[in-house]
Amino acid sequence: MDALTAENSPARERVIAFLAFLTSEDCHSACRELAQQEELAAAFTRLWFDEIYVPGDSTLDGLKPAPDPEELARFKACFSTRELNSLERFHGFFELRLSFLTNKLKGRAYFPDNDSWRSILQHAAYVLDELVLDPDHLRVMLAALVRHAKQGTLIDAMRGQLTFPSAP
Repeated sequence: MDALTAENSPARERVIAFLAFLTSEDCHSACRELAQQEELAAAFTRLWFDEIYVPGDSTLDGLKPAPDPEELARFKACFSTRELNSLERFHGFFELRLSFLTNKLKGRAYFPDNDSWRSILQHAAYVLDELVLDPDHLRVMLAALVRHAKQGTLIDAMRGQLTFPSAP
């Protein structure tokens, strides 16, 4: 399976949904009533490191076990080599920022709205541009993310427990 035939795979959808959320002001606005920006950033950082980016070997709390070889193969089959390289660079960029951003009261990943956090968002936008082949699908996904945010089911959607509607 190549990245083009895996366009709607759960792993690819989760990565795109994650990056789409990070880059969408509408999604951020929908979440502001539910959580402070720092807490939301922490939840999404944990989600990326612990669940979404399968090849990663670290969590916010240390090292994670080696991924199941079949799960890793499924993840990699969803992306082209160029896309995998881009995701790896984004992950490394994100991880580097983590080591610089520790909230003295709350620990790692509580990102204030500063240049480091904004640079992560900007890098996410670049990666999202590489991954999205169908702008209509992205528009539908962003609308679903806003809806999930307002309903309090956003994290479940990001974990792949809820599906996103297809583009018309």
